[in-house]
Amino acid sequence: MPRRAKPAEAAPAASILDLEDLLSKASQGDRDAFVELYDRMAARILGVIERILDHSAGSEQVLEDVFADLWRESRSGWNGEASVAAWLVFRARRAALDRRAGRTPSSAKPAIARGRFAWLPEAEAIRRIEQRRPLLAKVLNQLPREQSASLDLIVFGGRAENEVAEQLQQPLAKVKSELRAAARFLRHRRHAVVGSWAVNI
Repeated sequence: MPRRAKPAEAAPAASILDLEDLLSKASQGDRDAFVELYDRMAARILGVIERILDHSAGSEQVLEDVFADLWRESRSGWNGEASVAAWLVFRARRAALDRRAGRTPSSAKPAIARGRFAWLPEAEAIRRIEQRRPLLAKVLNQLPREQSASLDLIVFGGRAENEVAEQLQQPLAKVKSELRAAARFLRHRRHAVVGSWAVNI
């Protein structure tokens, strides 16, 4: 298994462009390729986990478990079109939520870890997002403050709607309404971020 995550800065955007190639090599037994993939993504994925677990003990163990799952997936066959970065983020989020809820990984094994990749974003879509990150940031900055706060707690904090309402001291109905409005806004802007055309945002 690769070494522990270094407390280094997150990998630059350009470094995720060949993760799929690295995993393909790893699937053929190239452990060095997998270690390189780990080194590029571990700090970023650890950040996702620590955000959900509030930097509690056990975050690095969850990180190791996520990469162990990825290694097993690579050995059992990988759909080369699926984004490795997206897989890692989704799997890390689920694993961290399971740990926070006291569930063992085997009791709530998500579909993402069972070799089903069809619903994952394609690698090319994630590359476009990385290349257009300033545009994505601009879109997110346009969200009203309350919508942004609710969305942040749901997506990055792994909180349930009732937990968001309690933390923000808002009625649950208001939180749900804000989240629906945020989802509509982001769906409307999605093509501007991941598409091949630009709009005036």
